[in-house]
Order: sequence, then C-alpha cells, then structure tokens
Amino acid sequence: MTVYTYDDTVADIKPPATSVGVLGWGKHNLFDGWFNSVLTLVVVAFLIKALPPLIKWAFLEGHWASSGAGCQNGAGACWSVITANLRFIIFGFYPHDLQWRPLLAMILLVVLLFYSRDRNHWRKALGWGWLVGLFVMGVLLRGGLFGMTVVESTQWGGLPLTLLLSVFGLTAAYPLGIVLALGRASHMKAIKTLCVVYIEMIRGVPLISLLFMSSVIFPLFLPEG
Repeated sequence: MTVYTYDDTVADIKPPATSVGVLGWGKHNLFDGWFNSVLTLVVVAFLIKALPPLIKWAFLEGHWASSGAGCQNGAGACWSVITANLRFIIFGFYPHDLQWRPLLAMILLVVLLFYSRDRNHWRKALGWGWLVGLFVMGVLLRGGLFGMTVVESTQWGGLPLTLLLSVFGLTAAYPLGIVLALGRASHMKAIKTLCVVYIEMIRGVPLISLLFMSSVIFPLFLPEG
C-alpha cells in the first residue's frame, strides 16, 4: 500500500532571468516589438558613431589652460575660456574686490534654504531668521551701511542674483498660482475673465519674450535710474 504525504512547503520559483533585472528592463523597454527594436538599434549605432569623436573633441584634445591663440590653433574644445572667466560667470559685473559680499550672501541663502527644508524647523524663530537673513543679504549686495561701498543694482549679476530671483520668484509664484486658480473657478465673470486672460497670456507667450520685455521694454516706462 502506497502512502502519500502532503508537504505544505512550496519551494520559491524564481522568474526567468529575461524577465527581471537589466535583461528584463531592456526587453520590456527597448525590444518590446519590432519597431522599438529597430529604433533601439538605430540609436545604438548613432551613439557608437557619434560618441567617440565627441569624447575626443571635448576631453582628449580639449584645451583647459591655453591662451586664445592656442584654442584657435587647436582641434579640441576650448575650456580655458570658462576657467579664465569663472569669476565673471559667477559674479557678473560686480566689482572684483567686493565679490566676497555676493559670495557671502549666496552662502547665507543656501544655509537658510538647507535649514528650512526640515519642517520640524518651521517655527517663529525661522521666520525671524529669514527676515534678518534677507536684510543682511540686501546690505551685502547693495552696501551703504557699516562702511561698505554702495554697488548699484545694474552691476549685480551672475549666480547670486540668479539664486535670489529664483528663490523669491518661486516663493511668490506658488500663492499667486493658487489665487489665479481660485479666480479662474470663480462664478464672478469679471474676476474669472481677468484670471483666464492672465493665465493664457503668460502660458502662451514664449519665455524669451517675457524676459526681453522685463529687461528692455519695461524699464522704458520707469523713471531714469
């Protein structure tokens, strides 16, 4: 008489190697059908053809510390123009001997942003810290207090100004976007129309046009200076 026993332990069966990991991802995303397969092969062939000359031009034959004449006579990329103008790229037309001030303002802004990313730090003291930090950053950039030389805003530029405009632009854009969204959903026709016109105008106009208007055309309507 044969006795059968029941074993409730089932061995784990691993999926095939072609369904998981790198092979599975490639099969699902790169070779899923004949069209994707052909497209993948074309892109790979293009990369094999284009990458070696690009790497040779950009890095192997690149000029990192040569003069302008060396760049003109060379066959590779001229990276020395970046290293030679690094301070101008970062600080713009800010006076050379005073560039420690925007650097210190930029470090202060980054420290405040890093500290504020933790919501456990969102207390009244943090708000006062931002107010004091903004005042200090303004004094550092502008000068005029504590014996610091006045630097006009026309000489501000580079990375510090970009960070300041980006941070405060994003900070102002969030509540403004909520107000415009609520206004667009309003039953009051005048408010809804104004919000729709503003949203569609900003969204439909290229960003370069807005930047051109803000930097060139808008100052024409303001007093001199």
